[in-house]
Amino acid sequence: MEISDKKLIKSKIFFQPLDNIWEAWTTHEGLKKFFGKDNFIELIPGGAFEIYFLMDNPVGLRGSEGCRILSFLPKKILSFSWNVPPQFEDVRNSVYHTWVVIEFIFVSEHATRIMLTHLGWPTDEKWNVVYDYFDKAWDTVFTQLSALNDTSQNQVPKRATGVGGIFFKSKDPVALKSWYQKHLGFNTDQYGTNFEWRHSDDPARKGHLQWSPFKDTTTYFAPSEKDYMFNYIVEDMENLVTLLRNEGVVVLDEIEKYDYGNFVHILDPEGNKIELWEPVTEVYDELVDGRTK
Repeated sequence: MEISDKKLIKSKIFFQPLDNIWEAWTTHEGLKKFFGKDNFIELIPGGAFEIYFLMDNPVGLRGSEGCRILSFLPKKILSFSWNVPPQFEDVRNSVYHTWVVIEFIFVSEHATRIMLTHLGWPTDEKWNVVYDYFDKAWDTVFTQLSALNDTSQNQVPKRATGVGGIFFKSKDPVALKSWYQKHLGFNTDQYGTNFEWRHSDDPARKGHLQWSPFKDTTTYFAPSEKDYMFNYIVEDMENLVTLLRNEGVVVLDEIEKYDYGNFVHILDPEGNKIELWEPVTEVYDELVDGRTK
């Protein structure tokens, strides 16, 4: 039998800790929650990795009977042999097994990437229908794993929770601040002013939006060529930045940490520079002089 170079590769980030994802794939109870109706698994090289889907079928035709764990590296790699569903009787009767390699990749405390590679496909054309079947089947498995723990969504770091600043270029920031102070009542300081607001779900909790004109020669907005930049308030910045990088977002710098909060800068698809701010509200509130309520 000649084996082709064909591979099925599936990759997805699951918003669950690595320990939870590993347990889901390597324990009897974990697998029952998202993969098949029952199973028999022995987490040792050569141990059983049998997932049963069709419980009314005769023994031997219920699922992945005869499949074995080929190797594993705890919380990093799981590899197992994989057979053909009973509906493809002719191919299943060949007794040949393909194999699957799953990589468990730490993304953050609350997120794990799964990289699944299904390989060992014979060149015989009768295997093409099986390949197409698993191309869709593994997507279904990933969908079921995503829904494994409804409470996991509570662990996903929030993205932007508010606007923290409006920054723009000005020919004469000092004169401009004076104009806004005189005509619109802005209470300005050397940086601009801060608008104080409250969280709708917790009115005792303060937030701030900083309004700041910059000299038109500033390079602070670079590499964006725009005359403005927005600041957005976020939570759990370290985990969020990890997720953004995994999603292909351009992160311009490393997180900078100050007493009053953490900052990092990203680019949107149109080249706008965005400042993300995870504030320490109590400290920032004490620092603010200019304040417009």
